[in-house]
Amino acid sequence: MSLRERLLYVAENFSAKESDALLSHEVDNMLTRRIPLSLYKLSEVNREEFKITGMQTALFPYINIVDKKSVTGLAISYALSEDGQRLYLVLKREEEDAPTIADIRFFTPEHERIKKDHLLMIGTSSDAKSFEDNVALYVPYHIEDFASDRQLYEDLTLFIEIHRQFLKAHGMSKELLSDKDVITHMKEYIKSQGFTYEDEDLTNIYLSLKTKPFIILSGMSGTGKTKLAQLLAESLGATFENGRLALIPVRPDWHDGSDLLGYIDLRGDFRKGAFLGIVQQAIQHPTYTYVAILDEMNLARVEHYLSDVLSVIESRKWQERKIKTAPLLPGHRMFRDVYIPPNLLIVGTVNMDETTHSFSQKVLDRTNTVELNTIHLDSFESLTQDSLVTAGIETTQIQSLYIHLKDAYVEHGELINEVTNELMSLNELLRPIDCQVGYRMRDEICFYMIYAIKSGVFTFDQAFDFQLLQKIAPRISGGDVYTFDVLKELYYYCTNTFVDQNIETAVIEAERMRFPRSAKKVMEMIRRYEAFGYTSFWTNTVR
Repeated sequence: MSLRERLLYVAENFSAKESDALLSHEVDNMLTRRIPLSLYKLSEVNREEFKITGMQTALFPYINIVDKKSVTGLAISYALSEDGQRLYLVLKREEEDAPTIADIRFFTPEHERIKKDHLLMIGTSSDAKSFEDNVALYVPYHIEDFASDRQLYEDLTLFIEIHRQFLKAHGMSKELLSDKDVITHMKEYIKSQGFTYEDEDLTNIYLSLKTKPFIILSGMSGTGKTKLAQLLAESLGATFENGRLALIPVRPDWHDGSDLLGYIDLRGDFRKGAFLGIVQQAIQHPTYTYVAILDEMNLARVEHYLSDVLSVIESRKWQERKIKTAPLLPGHRMFRDVYIPPNLLIVGTVNMDETTHSFSQKVLDRTNTVELNTIHLDSFESLTQDSLVTAGIETTQIQSLYIHLKDAYVEHGELINEVTNELMSLNELLRPIDCQVGYRMRDEICFYMIYAIKSGVFTFDQAFDFQLLQKIAPRISGGDVYTFDVLKELYYYCTNTFVDQNIETAVIEAERMRFPRSAKKVMEMIRRYEAFGYTSFWTNTVR
């Protein structure tokens, strides 16, 4: 029997199968075995790429054709109407976080065979209505004048091609670029726009965002922190033009989260904040990357206006194989179900001067602080390169794979133990100033190390150097002798060299040190203590 004959057999006998056990068996066999076999004969459909499943509700059957290599939450299906008079070939949403029907219809070119309206009629049952509500595209066939095998195959091939083009255009295929490939793309895009940053810094920023979708870019004014955040977003497909990038300037008078999330005005109307707006967009379009830049975020006290967001980020958990958080505004009537989705990246930029505030341990514990102070004024090579087309990278590639250490331990237990041993040594060193590494920081450092080493972009010592610099050093500050002693011990830990009595003669020879980046920063902090009797991470040099 051909595909046409088998589909007609189901159409003619499905409603009668409940009263005939033998017929019921034959119809079920046709749905689950014989029709899939006919479909696999099509050159565009093979077992390695597609999974075909015959399914049925009490009143109508359907057959799902799902691309194994996609993460769209979409399926191509054949569905029979409840009255048995019509068969539909459809492209429909299978999961809650699949692209919206409006997006699918918008990005699908017009075709004489394809319908984009709401006139499809499966039936009147709740199952039928639910099915109809998730259909984006369809081709109708009337049983009395049923299509030929050739037409069926042409229509199915058309739907498969549409689905493939949708995947290709919007970066939702599981044939993902590796982390290394994404990092290379990001570097090339940024360089092609005429900007120069250290390759290792860009690699580190990517790994930091993959570890946790909130980082802080710090450094002296004019080093291009905000521009880098924008270019990073663009390299991942998020731009101001498509609405997936938001620049949110922080004001000095922000004392709570109302300016960021929203507030009720004097008339009783809720004024939605810019951050809440991009959060909603990210939830509605989970297959795209969204980026929120909090510019000059320490002009106000971060602990005051961002505390709700920080707490919600920490509530991340796995729910139906997806990362979800607690509600962002749990008491609000309209926005009580809004959460921070995993496809939203938050990048803060900070300057440290007399107009800004320092950070509390609460903030520093929850982020990677990336310092950008390397300047190459005479680097003109990138100015001669052609611009690349902004390319969207699938959100799951930069999204975190782990939330809790348990998620990674089975596969990466040996590496986690090695990292933990280093951190335990550091905790002994940090104990005198009560600045030890806690469970949350341990987990995040382990995740960073896994991503870095698994992708082959850093060695163990290179990756751990960045984490020592970004997660531990920013938490050290003070003017007492205990802080000074800890810094000297930390310098020895990084270099295996004792600090000279005359600190001004200390020379950093990076090629001979285990953790050269951290050693350089620690020496700056030591010299600052000697000069001023107080030290912290944030001032660049002591003159």
